[in-house]
Amino acid sequence: MNINDKKEKDLENYIKGLYLEDEYLKKIPTLHEYDSPWKLSKIIPLVDEFLYKFEKEEINLLDVGGGAGLILKGISKYIENRHNKIVYKYVLDLSPKILEIQKKRNPDLKRALNEDICNTSISNKEIDLTLMIDVLEHIPYPQIALKELRRISNFVILKVPLEDNLYYRIWNFLKRGEKRHYSIENSGHINFYNFYELKNQIRSCLGAIVNFYFTNVFEFLKRSPHYNKNMNFKDKLINLISLNMFKVSPKLTSSLFHDFIMILCKCY
Repeated sequence: MNINDKKEKDLENYIKGLYLEDEYLKKIPTLHEYDSPWKLSKIIPLVDEFLYKFEKEEINLLDVGGGAGLILKGISKYIENRHNKIVYKYVLDLSPKILEIQKKRNPDLKRALNEDICNTSISNKEIDLTLMIDVLEHIPYPQIALKELRRISNFVILKVPLEDNLYYRIWNFLKRGEKRHYSIENSGHINFYNFYELKNQIRSCLGAIVNFYFTNVFEFLKRSPHYNKNMNFKDKLINLISLNMFKVSPKLTSSLFHDFIMILCKCY
């Protein structure tokens, strides 16, 4: 085993341990619950688009790495109330304790799977729609995960942070890799995407991109009491610059600073 293979294996073991041993829950006990209403507002337009293309009356909905379970609860309720369809809920998570939280929030689950998204027990095309919200950046082998999603699901909605940007690269260089190390240690982010890299990976491993848009997270950060309280002057200044730049070019803003992207994909 060469040095690069050993580093890759060590990183894989660290990430799996983070979830299998519930270290992630200790680091982030809130599981970002306070973000859920904003995330739901960004997911729902793609759910509507999926439902216009997928005319079944019963929907098998899978949430992968669903955190506190509020996204699955909110989306399933929305589909049932707004579109008058029956939803069968599935969850899949590496973390046993986080899975228990999801089950409590969604007591009507059809299946709760303590499995790895790279290798699941789900049948071919058993799932109509899969939610991958802030998950892909945590997976040691994202290409394998995307191919497994292509096997089990008809459509996938992804939300992915675009952290491979000019600001991040400069800051990481000046800090001699400290910023990237911090992201791995504290957030479990091991894949750092830009829009073009992510788009190519999805097209080669998952399927066709039906629709996508940038989230304008800067507006959310500006009006969020939680984030406003925790941002220093530099962060607030960069957020203000990004917010105004987003009005001109969302894609350029994500390349220079940061944003998330929402993607609806049809699996082939």
